[in-house]
Amino acid sequence: MFRGSSSVALDSKGRLAIPARYREVILSACNGSMVITLNNTKERCLWLYTIDEWVKVERKIVELPSFNPEHQKLKRFVVGHANDVDMDSNGRILLPAHLREFAGMDKTAFIIGQGNKFEIWSKEQWITKQAEWLEEPLDPSAITLEMEQLSI
Repeated sequence: MFRGSSSVALDSKGRLAIPARYREVILSACNGSMVITLNNTKERCLWLYTIDEWVKVERKIVELPSFNPEHQKLKRFVVGHANDVDMDSNGRILLPAHLREFAGMDKTAFIIGQGNKFEIWSKEQWITKQAEWLEEPLDPSAITLEMEQLSI
């Protein structure tokens, strides 16, 4: 559903304009109702889901056993920081201040399509992480069976 990347400005109230090419898809899929939360890794970006996709993800996370410390951490970060957001008539969503602070967002962000969700990065973090990823050597042991079976 969502692919590609866009540089977007944040206004003084912390609103981000969803790129125009996605707005109709979002409106038809969920009438503009979305959920934004923290990324569950050490990367300082946000995840933005349509409400329908979020319900699927949240159900899977909530069903994980809470006695596992990694599962509990995932619940705390992803579900515990989830915020409902609605796209306004201008295609904007308000990024909660504590999430903007977590991701280090100020004036410019990058929105990256990930199929069922968007990643939202601060401009500085996005540039830094891209450079790091490009410099990392390929680790053949990290290639999963699912990756091996891809034919692209």
